[in-house]
Amino acid sequence: MPAASLTYGAPVLQVADLARSVAHYRDCLGFAVDFDHEGFYAGVARDGCHVHLRCSPHRRRDQQAFESAEQLDACFGVADAAALSAEFAAAGASITVPLRTMPYGREFYVRDPDGYILGFVEAAQASRS
Repeated sequence: MPAASLTYGAPVLQVADLARSVAHYRDCLGFAVDFDHEGFYAGVARDGCHVHLRCSPHRRRDQQAFESAEQLDACFGVADAAALSAEFAAAGASITVPLRTMPYGREFYVRDPDGYILGFVEAAQASRS
């Protein structure tokens, strides 16, 4: 009997304006549109990473406190954080935490039009013995 395995993951983000959000993920972050279901639910993907967007009222939160605490709504592993950060900045993405080096790797954060914070992390290379 084959072992069970996960094949797909996607955060589902509640967005106020689906067309605006799809355009942001496509034009600023380089995602391709996977599907658009009746104008209220859409999926976007890039390099095997998926995000689903659902049109509905967004829950209010203290955005300033959320960002000050460096909280994330979703995190993506990347191969080259510096190149991706430069790509996103050139496309007009709102970078809330600029590229930095942390013990676990290099990372930066982006805010989408609904205030979701997405982290992009290039893992540190494991020490070779």
